[in-house]
Amino acid sequence: MRRPTFRRRAPSERPHIPQRADELTAEWFTGVLDTGAVVTEVHSEEIGVNVGFMGEVHRCQLTWSEPTRDDLPASVIVKVPTHVDENFAAGDALQSYEREIVVYQRLAPTLGLPLPAYLHGEMDPNPAAWLERPVLFLFEHLPIRGVNWLIGQFLKFSGKSKRRYILVLEDIVDARAPTQLIGGSLDDARQALEVLARFHAANWMRTDAAETYPKIWPMNRASRVFQASYIRNREHFVERFGSIVGDDMLARLDEIQERAPQISSSLAAVPWTLLHGDYRLDNVLFRPDGEIVVLDLQGLGSGRPAVDVAYFIATALTADHRAEEAQLLHTYHDALVEAGVSGYTFAELRRDCELTKEMLAHRLVGSADVLDTSITGEDDGLLDVMQLRVLDWLA
Repeated sequence: MRRPTFRRRAPSERPHIPQRADELTAEWFTGVLDTGAVVTEVHSEEIGVNVGFMGEVHRCQLTWSEPTRDDLPASVIVKVPTHVDENFAAGDALQSYEREIVVYQRLAPTLGLPLPAYLHGEMDPNPAAWLERPVLFLFEHLPIRGVNWLIGQFLKFSGKSKRRYILVLEDIVDARAPTQLIGGSLDDARQALEVLARFHAANWMRTDAAETYPKIWPMNRASRVFQASYIRNREHFVERFGSIVGDDMLARLDEIQERAPQISSSLAAVPWTLLHGDYRLDNVLFRPDGEIVVLDLQGLGSGRPAVDVAYFIATALTADHRAEEAQLLHTYHDALVEAGVSGYTFAELRRDCELTKEMLAHRLVGSADVLDTSITGEDDGLLDVMQLRVLDWLA
């Protein structure tokens, strides 16, 4: 089989896809928003600093040539990839940037999620789409040492791709945005879980989404990659947190390492639904009228619903709320049943949540070397806080 050949476009042939704030010009917004009016001035500020792994988010205040028109947005949100090389390589390799743009373009209105309005999305073509199938085959068949080597090569390739992405969304200006580092309240958690239940119910055993966009992946895809990542990062994790988590927890993490593929398979089994994939406090906005708006579709996948549920609870709330966990799970399960789902019992939900906590603890240890999330010189980054919070829930 001949390897595909590609002609690299000259810079003059490539469309303008802004990647930095100073490239978000009035002329560019006038063209892509296509309102019939002219943007005369743009003021950009980066928001959500240190709360995300993969991208930059900019709020752009727009001045228009027709200021009396009430259909013209005073501000918009622009998402572009991170400029942290390690994080960009991971986001590009996981196709997170592409996934969010395509899901907004093709699926967003059918998901049953309250989302910001989609205004514009654009990206460069995938320069090596042919690589996905052979790399996945090697991930499944190489020994773990070989998988580790292949991950490194794949990330190097992705880091050099310089593929450009941009997404422009409605700015939800009246919303309250809780912060992951501080943690949330029980009231916020209950409301967010009810919205999550309705989303899961709307997409229960839904097959057409993956047919529309095949990169909506199941939970057990390439599960051996996470085993390889755990081995690669375990020593650093022990150096950083071993004295905090203790020998018993380290032994448990090593035991989970042995069962990781089986855990992933259990969490991908029927009955499954579409999963948000990153349903955490930083991705949920609370409006004064009681409405919720959900952000970030980069991780949309499929699996048992408890994956989203346990991820949200274990990262949004500290384990001090352990006594309220059953109540929160009942809030979610009652809303799921009310939305029409049967055949998924509360007992199954609880069991799957415990499996998910194990999976999360294992995967967070393994993600340290591909997600640089340190916070401007402070000791504890977002990934560190999430690791320790999930381990507290696992104890």
